[in-house]
Amino acid sequence: MAIRRVIDAHARSLNTPVICAECRDYLAPVRPSFAGALLVLCACFRAEAQVNVEPIRQQLAESGFGARLRLSLSAYQGNTQGMVAGASALLGGRSERHLGFLNASGDYAHLGGETNVHKSFVHLRHNYRLSPVLWWEEFLQSETDRFRRIRWRGLLGTGPRFEAVKTEAADLYYGAAYMLEYTAVSSGTEYAQPNGVHRMNNYAALTVRPDERISLSTVTYFQPRFDEPGDMHVLNVTGLEFKVTELLQSRIDTITRYESRTPEGVKPTDFEFKSSLELKF
Repeated sequence: MAIRRVIDAHARSLNTPVICAECRDYLAPVRPSFAGALLVLCACFRAEAQVNVEPIRQQLAESGFGARLRLSLSAYQGNTQGMVAGASALLGGRSERHLGFLNASGDYAHLGGETNVHKSFVHLRHNYRLSPVLWWEEFLQSETDRFRRIRWRGLLGTGPRFEAVKTEAADLYYGAAYMLEYTAVSSGTEYAQPNGVHRMNNYAALTVRPDERISLSTVTYFQPRFDEPGDMHVLNVTGLEFKVTELLQSRIDTITRYESRTPEGVKPTDFEFKSSLELKF
């Protein structure tokens, strides 16, 4: 009820409908068709720059395939302010020395009488195990974000991943990669850096399991430009998950993003908090 009151109050301040409170009206035109239901589900995928796949790595260590579908309610502050409902899907598979992940996400909102997908995101990553503590990674990523004036951003990278600590209660990994980044901004937007840049992608991934029902994972990315280190991207994705049943989990996630150079009119720092339910297969 408290969340409902916050959503209603925010909607009244904007004089716009509320997706969570009135979603039955917006979904009515497509409810009769299965194709329409799939369209709405795809539109609800939620976007995150880079991705936290550490929870599913543990799942794949126990089985050869894993999938997670997450429903969420997010609160934004920074370049975007407000609340929006969404979902994300993460698929992973393992075969001998190979490990792969596919994450697809986006935002869905129905405001001002129009339906808009504000973000889209696809991340594909492959790991090849060279030794018990060393992997080689390759990744591809595609991202759009209207609020950050990013018409399209593509990433291509490769590099090693090292295991620093692995116990029953905690895991710690470090990765370093060369990354090619290409960014195209929205029409009419000034951007004080080249469209294509070369970056060093560094990340540390920590997972802590204080209890068999609780898992905390955090990944921090640090991505300076090779030719101009002062131009950097920093991203932290932290998630706390609680096991409800064998298939259902409750999650709390925070995403903090900093970009030293942004398109005109975009703040350098964004913070996002979300609470969600996640189905685990």
